[in-house]
Amino acid sequence: MSDGERTPRSGIRVLSSPQTRTQETAAPLAQKLAAAIETANEIDEIEFGAWTGRAFAEFDSDPAWVAWNAERATARPPGGESMGEVQARALRLLDHLSREEGPPAILVSHADTIRAALLGVLGLGLDAYDRIVVAPSSWSELALWPGGGRVVSINERASP
Repeated sequence: MSDGERTPRSGIRVLSSPQTRTQETAAPLAQKLAAAIETANEIDEIEFGAWTGRAFAEFDSDPAWVAWNAERATARPPGGESMGEVQARALRLLDHLSREEGPPAILVSHADTIRAALLGVLGLGLDAYDRIVVAPSSWSELALWPGGGRVVSINERASP
């Protein structure tokens, strides 16, 4: 799970999805905190299978796309990962972090993965997906403990 060996001066860990764009987002945070970026595959984006790299406009009439957006709890991208699988891996990491005696952690991830994790902590089904907004560069805060946790805030953003 960890690429970094340095101990942060701030006592805060920075974990990022392996995607380049999340690593780039995490870099200024890690630099400011004098922390190494730890790569966490558990918070990687959804594997979209046959949809990877294609524009949303291409899917307007695709029944699988319509189902994916209406039924996140049961739908799956063709050849891809279900939202339940995404949620399970993200929650495994959160559970692991809740059991550590280490410093707080900042996780840099993707909107769908964040939504799945938030829904899991809230105890809501995945079909409630569209009830949570996760804007680019926003943050949500969780308080975690072994076997549980709570959502402290969702979709916070800094003033311009």
